[in-house]
Amino acid sequence: MCVLFATFSLGLSLIPAHAQSDAGAGCTLKNHVYTCDGAAFQKALAGAQTVSIETHNTDGVARSQLQELITKKLAKTVATEGGHADLNFLLVPIADQGVVNTSPGDVDLGTLRVYATAADGSRGQLVWAETFSGQSDLPWPSVVHGLIQQFQSRFHIK
Repeated sequence: MCVLFATFSLGLSLIPAHAQSDAGAGCTLKNHVYTCDGAAFQKALAGAQTVSIETHNTDGVARSQLQELITKKLAKTVATEGGHADLNFLLVPIADQGVVNTSPGDVDLGTLRVYATAADGSRGQLVWAETFSGQSDLPWPSVVHGLIQQFQSRFHIK
């Protein structure tokens, strides 16, 4: 299963993202760090009615926790397959870059990316990027839980 997650993550070419405030709309990438406009994201989130969820096909943990966040905490509707969504929530592990980390410090483990939806229904502009860091041996369900809790805390979502 870990191989599937790593393969999926590498296929998306995910770069570690750290959510930070910035004056521009959406997110910009500089030195491998996404800088996002929190106020613009909150406005986009407030205006969204339907949200799509993307995780790895076999990742029921992330899918169910994202669905709970979206429906119960954010009071949004999850878009049906092929249906229109105002925002797209993507939650995936961050690929191990092949470097063995023997230090006791935290490493980036998972990312929650939120995209606006383009006119054709595909992912549009990145409007928020949140990264969760922890010990490299942390189980994926704990990473998902920690990432969603961190996102909720940042935006004071109860």
